[in-house]
Amino acid sequence: MASFNPRLAHIGIFCKDLDAMVDFYTREFGMIVTDSGLGKSGKAATRRRGAFLSADPTEHHQLALIEGRDPDTPPTTAQISFLVPTLQELRAFWRHVEETGIPVQVVKNHGNAWSVYIDDPDGNMLEVYTHSPWYVQQPLGEPLDLTDSEDEIMRQTEELVARDPAARPRDEWMAMMKEKLAAAQVSFRHAG
Repeated sequence: MASFNPRLAHIGIFCKDLDAMVDFYTREFGMIVTDSGLGKSGKAATRRRGAFLSADPTEHHQLALIEGRDPDTPPTTAQISFLVPTLQELRAFWRHVEETGIPVQVVKNHGNAWSVYIDDPDGNMLEVYTHSPWYVQQPLGEPLDLTDSEDEIMRQTEELVARDPAARPRDEWMAMMKEKLAAAQVSFRHAG
């Protein structure tokens, strides 16, 4: 059997307000609508309007937003996470949401990442994060003040990471994960 290595590429969300969700993700995350309209399969009575959004030129969509979520239902996802490449970009995002009045739910130092949490218009929690240079066991989340200097954030993170005997540099953790995933692929192939 050929190697089986699926990667998570997109998520579909039933929306209370499709138009507000499309506006939010295009405005705040720079996504574009790649396609939209009424579903073309199934019975006419069950077809739903949807929009497909992407910020990746290699993916038709990263978000499939579909109308029809009951306004009285709470979100069913714990969080939807967006990776930014640097701490500087995370800080710029945080300043942007502060300036535009989007409520920041929490800002956390996870040891292995720094994160800003906000809600989208339907109440789904969104995490915008960047990797730190370390691996540390999760779950872990200390308050993070993004007004601190980058040196201070690094110092605080080093102190946080030092408390975990399993902590290691991110590069070492990635090499270990590569080995574990390769072994899992071998096991999967032999099981089939």
